[in-house]
Amino acid sequence: MSDLIKTAVIAGTPVDTQMGVEYIEQKMHETGIKPGFMPLYYPAALDCDEQVKFQYSDNDEKRAIMDGIFDAAIAEGVNDFFIYCNSLSGSFDFDTYALRKSIESGKDIRIYTPLQVYRKLGRNYGRIGVMAANNLSAHAIEEALMASNPDIYMIGTGNMTIVRSIEDGLSPEEIVENCGLGHFVKYAEACGAEALVLGCTHFPYIKDELAKLTSLPIVDPAGEMFNALADATR
Repeated sequence: MSDLIKTAVIAGTPVDTQMGVEYIEQKMHETGIKPGFMPLYYPAALDCDEQVKFQYSDNDEKRAIMDGIFDAAIAEGVNDFFIYCNSLSGSFDFDTYALRKSIESGKDIRIYTPLQVYRKLGRNYGRIGVMAANNLSAHAIEEALMASNPDIYMIGTGNMTIVRSIEDGLSPEEIVENCGLGHFVKYAEACGAEALVLGCTHFPYIKDELAKLTSLPIVDPAGEMFNALADATR
């Protein structure tokens, strides 16, 4: 175990934090990457309601919560932080924070977020559909996409009902049906979307069901985040 690289997985709730831990473990198994990672579990909130309140809290309150998480992880020997939550990464400036924590700790603190992926993704598309957890997150994703393509056209939606349904353990089939996601997919296609982005780290749970409804490529930013993590730690 000593050769594993400790990596803090931070997400909005215990459910998506655990999803992030399992995602890194799955990618390690698939790639056989050496040395591997020891994903450590750090949820930022106890449930969806608390996570939404965090997103709309003031910057000092957000920073205090993040300081508590990061300081504890750094004390455990963590340098790499995997932000497995679109909403969290859209409501807090992790890029600036990484520089601050590097100076404070005297260590090279590296943070990987979905927004970093979207800032590159925008150049690949002219029109793109985005499913987010809420509209604050959708706004942040649109800003990130436009950073690399100011002319991109985003067809987006934010819907916490999907997140809550996943947290409650409903099946992917039930969620897609109950939340009318087939209608959104058709709408995005009608508007000329060239791909569909899973703008919430809960949403890979329903990816296979969504794929039955469309021939559009479905984009999950976690793969590029893992690649960045792997590259930085080699």
